[in-house]
Amino acid sequence: MKFLLDPLFAEKGIDLEVDNKTFWFFPRISTIICNWPEAATFSLVYKSTNSNFPCHFCLISKTLLADTDLSDITFRNNENMQEYFYNNAGQDVSLKNIPNYFWSLPSINVYSATVSDRMHHLDLGLFHYQIEFTQALLQKQDSSLVNKIDNRLSKIPQFQKFQMFTNGLQSISRMTAKEYRILMKVMVFVVDNLYKENENNVKNFVKNKKLSEVYAKWNKMYMISRSEIFTESDLENFRKDTFKWAKLFVEIFKPYSCSKLKFPKFHSWIYHIFESIRQFGIINGYTTETYKSLYKDFVKIPYRMSNKKNVEDQIMKTLKRQDIINVINKKQKKKKPTKLLNFSSKLFETKLTEANIYFK
Repeated sequence: MKFLLDPLFAEKGIDLEVDNKTFWFFPRISTIICNWPEAATFSLVYKSTNSNFPCHFCLISKTLLADTDLSDITFRNNENMQEYFYNNAGQDVSLKNIPNYFWSLPSINVYSATVSDRMHHLDLGLFHYQIEFTQALLQKQDSSLVNKIDNRLSKIPQFQKFQMFTNGLQSISRMTAKEYRILMKVMVFVVDNLYKENENNVKNFVKNKKLSEVYAKWNKMYMISRSEIFTESDLENFRKDTFKWAKLFVEIFKPYSCSKLKFPKFHSWIYHIFESIRQFGIINGYTTETYKSLYKDFVKIPYRMSNKKNVEDQIMKTLKRQDIINVINKKQKKKKPTKLLNFSSKLFETKLTEANIYFK
């Protein structure tokens, strides 16, 4: 990290040439966008979720990760982490025995700047768990309900930009973030009116209305998270809706989790995302969705289409061919307007008193 970033933080600044113009500036790091293991790497805390203090934002015990009523949280910062480190007490707060390079950089608290990534926290993380726990819950209450969900999903008709789930939830482990986002749109309807009474006298029976409600609350929270503007009142409403979902999530699914929902992603989302928005702006500004989709379209898919020899050359040729096809398709879709349409458009662009020029 030191060798990569040291040149950027030279005392004399950096000369950047753009359009034959030279700009002199001092670079600064505002946020670090990454998934959870990468966040642990940047902040140099233990990656294991079983460590005593697995959250890189704060010093919360692993036993309290599923607690939705915390009031006193000690946040990590450069100062208190250095104090633990230089007093040989880093292990007490799950801190690796390595000095963090970011401690030496100005104007950055690496522990708060390593922001929660929505795609990894929600799409591929908590929503994935919610689906898995729903399957476990239904399996316990009535094993036929799992097949009923798969059947409902498979019967959803094809629609533009909609992923069809012909195999139901059987391929959940291989789903992409995009597929999870599509699944969010329909799951609230799929689980609605799925079952009625506790016919099998199951202990800790969960009513169907409550199961539908947790998906409805999830969707509301998720939609707000994609907002382009956050006022302080919007942020407070977002916090309330997030905790409404979180409390119901814990109430329903805690018995079906081996760790009793002690997920660092769960804790960091419901307690730290709001301060990240206050410091760094809307979540859409620091998500990996854009970069992951570009990587998938321009690297991953072309790579799979290659024969794994001279990969770079094959990827570039594949992308060029796709670009040519796209250009041709766009040209074919354009229809030449008739003379009448040309006349009509010109008529509305000019004054009616000048319309006689079109009749000469």
